[in-house]
Amino acid sequence: MSTSIFKFCLAAIVLFSFTSAHAQTLSTCEAPPPLPPNPKPSVGSLTFSKDGKTLVVAGSDGKIRLLDAASGSVQRTLSGHTNAVYIAVFSPDEKLLASSSRDLTARVWDVASGRELHKFTGFRCAVKAVAFNPDGRTIAAAGNDGMIKLWDLKTEKELQSFVHINSKDIDMSVSAIVFDRTGKKIYGANGDGTISEWDIAKQKETRVWKAHDGNAYRLQFNRDYSLLASSGFDALVKLWDTSDWHEVRRMSMARADAPSNIPSFGLTFSNDGKLIAAGDMGFDKKVTSYVYVQAVVWKVQTGEKLWTIEGHKFDINGLTFTRDDKLLLTGSVDTKIKYWDMRTGTETRTISMSSN
Repeated sequence: MSTSIFKFCLAAIVLFSFTSAHAQTLSTCEAPPPLPPNPKPSVGSLTFSKDGKTLVVAGSDGKIRLLDAASGSVQRTLSGHTNAVYIAVFSPDEKLLASSSRDLTARVWDVASGRELHKFTGFRCAVKAVAFNPDGRTIAAAGNDGMIKLWDLKTEKELQSFVHINSKDIDMSVSAIVFDRTGKKIYGANGDGTISEWDIAKQKETRVWKAHDGNAYRLQFNRDYSLLASSGFDALVKLWDTSDWHEVRRMSMARADAPSNIPSFGLTFSNDGKLIAAGDMGFDKKVTSYVYVQAVVWKVQTGEKLWTIEGHKFDINGLTFTRDDKLLLTGSVDTKIKYWDMRTGTETRTISMSSN
């Protein structure tokens, strides 16, 4: 297979796997395709440990890798998922990792041993998102079938299941979930472009608002929970004031040199809350080839664009700042993790993920 054909095929797979917006219902959701032979270790998400020494990489080959952040070497590989892993996150005490996958499961792992502790099922489609409650006792997961499920980690009992909408005409997928500071509410980014607020004790949707044209893709609170950031199919990043939920600011990733702009799944605040970064792709008119792949960094307080970062070949789905916020890491479908200096916007290092 020629290089150009290979790139086209990979781009098509990524596009339909990560940004598909087909209408679906709880009963008619289509099962995802299996992993191809010898899958590449594309990056689905990046997560740092609190001390900044360990970098967790969720891979599209079904594996989760724990890297030594200083050397880039793989310390441990967690294997068990049978399809692409979208996200892997630490529990509050960092003794556990939770992951969500295209294999229709969410799983919980013991960090010290790498052993799989829990496997949560009940989804009909890919599980796009997973999150720990701040108390570390509950886990939530959500995906393309529109369900947000919560489980007790000690008993493995399913506690609740929420559905924003059940429709054959509207994309009801949930691409991201986040708990509030108290753990009493959970927010979902919905396929119809809305954000839902769920009161866990009341077991009801207490707030819903239109956030984006097309899918809402990612949600992220800043460190003090004063702002909720969202990204969507409209290639916008929006900031919401959590005191009254009004829109504070919107920042566009779209560029005039590409007829079609589609965001990737990367979205992150810096640890000090002063910067926010998101990923974006530009396509030609037929949406068959990339015009650009970029990450954009803005100043949160003003919305001023600080850096436009280019260097990856395919979607940037992993974004995270080092603990001192001096570097931004970008992880891509091209299997590369790149380090960018936030003083200059220049690349300082590249790690290539191996299938081993």
